[in-house]
Amino acid sequence: MRTRQWIQSVLLLFLGLYMLDNMLTGRIWLYINERFGWLSWIGTGILLAIGVIGVLDLLRGGREEHDHEHHEHAHAHEHGHDHGTAPSWPKLALVGLPLVMGILIPARPLGASAIGSSGVSTHFSAIQGTGSSTQLAVAPTERNVLDWVRAFNGSNNVQEFSGQQADLIGFVYRDIRFKDASQFMVARFTISCCVADATALGVIVQWPDAPRLAQDSWVHVRGKFQVQNFDSQQTPILVAETVEPTSQPEHPYLYP
Repeated sequence: MRTRQWIQSVLLLFLGLYMLDNMLTGRIWLYINERFGWLSWIGTGILLAIGVIGVLDLLRGGREEHDHEHHEHAHAHEHGHDHGTAPSWPKLALVGLPLVMGILIPARPLGASAIGSSGVSTHFSAIQGTGSSTQLAVAPTERNVLDWVRAFNGSNNVQEFSGQQADLIGFVYRDIRFKDASQFMVARFTISCCVADATALGVIVQWPDAPRLAQDSWVHVRGKFQVQNFDSQQTPILVAETVEPTSQPEHPYLYP
């Protein structure tokens, strides 16, 4: 029983240290929206506190406590029951599983492989009609992928975007909708709470050397929009003037 108590306290302590490392290195932002960082700090503090208190309690217990618990355990065994003051092995395994997975599986942002069969959307219905005037007030070259999708959704006439300049960073994505080899999508994931609610959004780009771009590679695209037919509808397409490889941003997600 005491062994299981030690394992539980140590696991909770190491879970707290693992969370602390994620917070200090910024890896936590690969999983959650930045505005919920305070909750992660609270959770980290609770885990560390429980783990430290558990270890200190066990250290203070000493031999006398051990003998007392042994006597009670023997007494309970004689009467066919146990007080259950220590977690069972299956429960300990469940506590330790997130720690093992976190250590063994490298932290990485969502990319093209995480996009389902529905592909990347050029629309964001959840925010349609919200804040479009604010987004249009932002200088075109300062808008990110999410800003442009919001602007498209808030417009009743996509032709107004013809000739507007854009300067975007995102990862390369293609699916079966792209019949023209010179087209691809510069995409980003948006998350409202965490990666569980992630949505992939993108702006369609046309560039002669598009076939040379590897799927999921990050690129910096500059160009002007032209309204063209894509997937049976009139869509603003960014005709690229330059497409340059770039490194993944420190914060790869966008937040609605």
